[in-house]
Amino acid sequence: MKTEFYKLFNIAETKLFDDNGLTSTGYGAIAFAVIAVIVIIAMYIPNILNKKKGVDSAAKKRVEQIVKEISNGDSVTPAYANWMTSESRPMEGKRIRRFWYYAIGFNKDRIYIAPLSISGKDGENITYKNAFRVERSQLGHVNGKKNGKWMELYDKEKKKICTLKVEAVNTKDSLGNAQFNLTQPEAAKAWQEQVNLWLDMVNAANGTQATGFYNNAKGTDIKGQFGSPKDDGSAKNV
Repeated sequence: MKTEFYKLFNIAETKLFDDNGLTSTGYGAIAFAVIAVIVIIAMYIPNILNKKKGVDSAAKKRVEQIVKEISNGDSVTPAYANWMTSESRPMEGKRIRRFWYYAIGFNKDRIYIAPLSISGKDGENITYKNAFRVERSQLGHVNGKKNGKWMELYDKEKKKICTLKVEAVNTKDSLGNAQFNLTQPEAAKAWQEQVNLWLDMVNAANGTQATGFYNNAKGTDIKGQFGSPKDDGSAKNV
């Protein structure tokens, strides 16, 4: 009976147990499982803590302050936005990725956009210059997906102005090259509604249709974004 019980725990002819208890293979399997659990915990706990820190972080307050400065008393939803552009240089054997950061304030009629420069170990230094405003009526096309996080803005000549993506959670240890902790679920939800509204209104007014594929711009428009604070964004070789 004891032997039959241990058979239940032996996997694919690998004996984890025998009549004497755990085999050396069994001890190894348990050690591996324990290490795996520790690694998973080590990965997720910092992310959970950083997410909590981001709810009321200094970075979030700074972004809100910047939006207040550039929106001139207009009623807007403040948010942190970002995007990444990619440029292939086959003759040099490399690809350049540029990360773009913005403080934005938006409502159904317009978006205030401030290109950000971020520095410091924890992204504590956030400055901006060359802020600009995009009116819905000025646009000739908007690309994006319904209920999506990102939206491409084009002028009447169909030249790309910029792409903006708003994430609910931006933590230092998550994907997206976040340099600080900033959690903004309400802003992300409002941005999603903005994307849906402008996809309908702008494209209907101009007789265009969104593809739903990002970086749908042509030629050099894909490589850049309007309103670079310095050096065409933060360039990184990959």
